[in-house]
Amino acid sequence: LNLRLGGIRKMKRLPDLLFVVDINHEETAVREANILKIPIIAMVDTNCNPDPIDYVIPSNDDAIRAIKLITSKFADAALEGLTLRQEMIEEDIEDYDTYDYDFEDLDDAEDERLLGEATLAKLRESGYSKRTTRKEEEE
Repeated sequence: LNLRLGGIRKMKRLPDLLFVVDINHEETAVREANILKIPIIAMVDTNCNPDPIDYVIPSNDDAIRAIKLITSKFADAALEGLTLRQEMIEEDIEDYDTYDYDFEDLDDAEDERLLGEATLAKLRESGYSKRTTRKEEEE
C-alpha cells in the first residue's frame, strides 16, 4: 500500500497534469483524475479505451523501449521548460526607463511612448489623428 500510494500523502495540492503509461493498469488513477478534472496524457495501446484520456499518445504501452523513449522525451521537455523559465526569471532588464511609465491610464499616454517608429510612420501615412479623450470632450 505504501509503495503504490505513499507519494500521495506528501502532496500539498492537486497535480496540474497526470501522465500514465498503461491506462488499463492505472484505471483507478485515470478515474480519479477525470473526477477531479485533472488533464491526462497517456500512452494508449490498441487494447485500451482512449475515451477518458485528454491527450492520447498512440504507442505500445507494454514494450520497455517504447516506454523509455516516450518518458525520456517528456522528461527532456520538462527540464527544458524549467531551464527556460529560470532564464526568464534571471534575465535582467537593462533599460528600466522603457518600463517606467509616468502616466496612469493608457488614454493619457502619448503614441510616441507606446508605439515603435515603423508603426508611427504608417499611422502618419494613413492620416491617423489621435482620438479625442473624455477629458478633451468635457472641455
